[in-house]
Amino acid sequence: MRILMLTTTDPHLNLAIEEFLFRHVEEDLFLLWQNAPTVVIGKNQNAYAEIDLPLAKEQNIRIARRITGGGAVYHDLGNLNYTFISGARESGGLDFAHFCAPVIKAMEKMGVSLTLSGRNDLLLDQKKVSGNAQYTANGRTLHHGTLLFDSDLGVLRRILRTDKDKIRPRAVASARSGVTNLKPFLPEISSAWELAERIADCVVEEYGATPLAVPENAEIECLCQRNASAEWLFPQKDYLTEYTVVQKRRYDFGTVEISLQMQGETVRTARIQGDFFGNRPIEELETLLCNQPLSALANTLSSFPVSQFICGMTVEELYDLLSH
Repeated sequence: MRILMLTTTDPHLNLAIEEFLFRHVEEDLFLLWQNAPTVVIGKNQNAYAEIDLPLAKEQNIRIARRITGGGAVYHDLGNLNYTFISGARESGGLDFAHFCAPVIKAMEKMGVSLTLSGRNDLLLDQKKVSGNAQYTANGRTLHHGTLLFDSDLGVLRRILRTDKDKIRPRAVASARSGVTNLKPFLPEISSAWELAERIADCVVEEYGATPLAVPENAEIECLCQRNASAEWLFPQKDYLTEYTVVQKRRYDFGTVEISLQMQGETVRTARIQGDFFGNRPIEELETLLCNQPLSALANTLSSFPVSQFICGMTVEELYDLLSH
């Protein structure tokens, strides 16, 4: 086995290196890497439905799409990513237990007991600390996963829009689990990268892994450019796919629930319900919201008398509810 610790935090480059190695290197490989703040979605997911795109833009959070399936995940420098690449298992199909075993064993040596959930998560005290995904082609399997060490869980919960209570898309949606960080359970480790070094030591000891350098190959740059392209991140088929976002919040003046039928970033229809009071027909406000991007609603609503339709609500409160 060869081991590679990537020093770049560019998500598009990291995924390009990973894919290149998967397609062209025959040896068994183990990679450890980190991304700057990024949402990484599965190959079959709709970015519009999965991600709070206005928040991503506001927080300078990058978007990436991987070649494996599975759900959306949030990466930052408090998170560690790992990848195994090897020959496909004889049994065929997905085998998360086999590829998660080395990470589970490494964590056990540090005094942390992780368990593999029914599908593809690693749990600590019944809370998710790792999500995993796999892809098999041409007799090779790529398995990668995350390890939440000291990630910003507040941003994680806000940026991933899909939740059973908030969104009902007509595309592949992510399942959400309660999450936690590993740092409180590893007080002697100061950073996610120090955790990477400890895991690397375990893998070298267990498998006799030897270092590997990043290949110099023009294909990696081509894959990186593809990974950063709008065509890869926001394909036309995703823009045309409709999905429904449902936002509900309780205020002092009552409960407001807004259902938005979306296409891409554009609101097609809006329905506002709740036990609030209003002096003008709510249908007028619903009509105002239609047929424009969510990002344009702040300007549209800036001089609109929202409180006449929902007594007690400010423009800022309505926009916050609509966009998050």
